[in-house]
Amino acid sequence: MRHFAIIIDWYGPYSIPEAIHASKNDGYSSGLYVGIGKKRHERGARKLQYIGLSNSLATRLANHHKLPDITRNAKIWLGEVATAEPSGKKQKITSASLDYAEWLHAFFLQLPLNNRKRINPPDRPVTVLNRWWQTDYKTPFVRRPHPHWPDLIDFAGTELPAKIVWFGKKQQRIKPPFPPNLP
Repeated sequence: MRHFAIIIDWYGPYSIPEAIHASKNDGYSSGLYVGIGKKRHERGARKLQYIGLSNSLATRLANHHKLPDITRNAKIWLGEVATAEPSGKKQKITSASLDYAEWLHAFFLQLPLNNRKRINPPDRPVTVLNRWWQTDYKTPFVRRPHPHWPDLIDFAGTELPAKIVWFGKKQQRIKPPFPPNLP
């Protein structure tokens, strides 16, 4: 099976009511969502708690069974796939991009409120690149929204090591207009 690459553009942070409003009014239909915060009686820093997908984000967020468990400092990030679906016959109703992006995050980050997709690794090689944007949909975040949320998850299959990557200090930012002879 061929390796599949997915880019996810994440927008946020939102409160749960703000995420419902944005998903209704800002053109979201299907997509991903991540819940960050603390469960009841948790101490310390906020945690990545849950990732989910839906073909109707507004409806799913309004009637969710796990998000209410994130009771303290809850923030929601809405994710949109920025790459094409893999070619071939569609196997499920849910898009492969959404399904595998959710699966990679749940499995490799071992998100506590995800029960099923953190048990086994994905059934095919897949890579996810995360990018984060503010709620104006055009201003990028310089830093990721949570220190444990990686920029890249690269799973080449069960025989090879997976890579979870947080881009760090060795970055060069080149602002437009771009010089004609970049290194």
